[in-house]
Amino acid sequence: MKRSGRYAKAIAAGGVSGIVAFLTSVATALQGRNLGWGSITAGQWVTEVLAGLVGSGLAGVATEEATNGPPTGRRTAS
Repeated sequence: MKRSGRYAKAIAAGGVSGIVAFLTSVATALQGRNLGWGSITAGQWVTEVLAGLVGSGLAGVATEEATNGPPTGRRTAS
């Protein structure tokens, strides 16, 4: 695969992972008796943003480093 394709795949994976991490953190903050956006504290917002950033960076780097070749040990027909 071309190098630009690897970068696009890494960017997409990082973006999706970051969104999932952010939304999971928001869902955790909204649980409980006092539901609503006003019940989320400033510290929880910081945690949510950091979760999204960490999720984006880690998934992007890991995906960019992964190869697109066949898995090792897989036999092909000869």
